[in-house]
Formats: sequence, structure tokens, C-alpha cells
Amino acid sequence: MKVKEIVTRVRSAIDELTVSDSEFLNKTSDEENLTAIIIDKIPYALTYVIENAPEEKIDSSMVTQYAVSGVTVAAGAMVSVKLPADFLRLMSARLSSWSLSPKPVAESSQEYLMQQDTYARGSWDRPVSAYRYKGADRYLELYSAKANSDTVQVSYIKKPVVGDTSSDETEIGVPARLEGAFIYQVAALTMVAFREQVAQQLFTIAQNYLFSTITNREQ
Repeated sequence: MKVKEIVTRVRSAIDELTVSDSEFLNKTSDEENLTAIIIDKIPYALTYVIENAPEEKIDSSMVTQYAVSGVTVAAGAMVSVKLPADFLRLMSARLSSWSLSPKPVAESSQEYLMQQDTYARGSWDRPVSAYRYKGADRYLELYSAKANSDTVQVSYIKKPVVGDTSSDETEIGVPARLEGAFIYQVAALTMVAFREQVAQQLFTIAQNYLFSTITNREQ
């Protein structure tokens, strides 16, 4: 989607819910700033919808394969590797000796806490993968290794790179199945900047698009 198309569709989404709010629509200063704020919110909205979209809405072209060979196995058969700097979302992770690719768990989950127990943690035939923060970096932990050396295989989504938004013609890589959620997320963030109550309604619509089978705004 080009920047100018995003701005037009976001303004339309806002107008749908503020059509009777003459105070907002008639503010000259708001009109002058609206486009700039919409453009400013593009990278935040794009990152949010990609990071939180259901897996069935993630196109395979968005997924990057990453492998680390010859990793050293720590005490307790746990493997830990630093994730790439462009990492946004973990889709799957496994050791090459595993027959399964378990769904990754977060460090805030009960299952992750169980990995601190030698007797309760995952094993090579019942594996567990988790990701956690160490300062500004993210690490992947895998429980448990079958051998003393192994290869980590990771599928992940990169942080979206947004180009020069000062040009109306710049293409923004919005996944087709996430367009509706993206447009309303930008609209909601824009209204938050203006401290407009309609922002909550826009957030709700964005969530409905994100977690439903609808992909685009109905014409």
C-alpha cells in the first residue's frame, strides 16, 4: 500500500465514527496535523498487527528460516541462543534431533517456570522451546538436548522496515490479510494522539479485523 492510500483510508475510517463530531472535524489545527500524525503511526501499527495476528493470517513469505549449528549444550541439557537483531516474532523453534517443533512459550508462562525444575522440564521426546529477554536482547531456550552438540532451527518474522514516509508514493509492506486491522489500528493511534474518545471504538474494530476472517474494510 502506498502512503497516500493509507492516509486516505485512515481518514475515511476516522470520518465514519466522527461524522457527527463537528468540533473535531472543524478544528483547523487538527486538519493540518492529521496527515502528519497518521503517517507517524504507520510503523507502530504495522509492527503491532504483524506481531499479534493469528498464525493463519501469516503468509509464508513473511517467515524467515534461521539456523545455528554446533551449539553447546549447557548443564541440564538446555540450549540457549541469541535471536537475530531483526527478530520480531517467533513462529517455531527446534533442535535438529527433535522430531517435534513445539509451540514456543513466553517466559511469563507457567510452563516456562517448570523448565527450572530438572525433573519437570521438557525432554528431547517431549520438548519445550521458550524465548526470554536479557536486557535489550532476546534469547531462545530449548529443553532438552539429546546430544552434547546440536543445530537450532528457527522460523521467525522480522521487524517490518518502513521506508521514507515523507513521500506519498512510498510502498508500505502491509500483508493483504492484515490490511483492515492495520488501517483501524493506525486510526486508533491517531485519535489517541488527539485525545479523542473515539479511539477506543477504533481499537475495537481493529481487533475485530485482526482476529476474524475479515481482512479489509467493507466497501
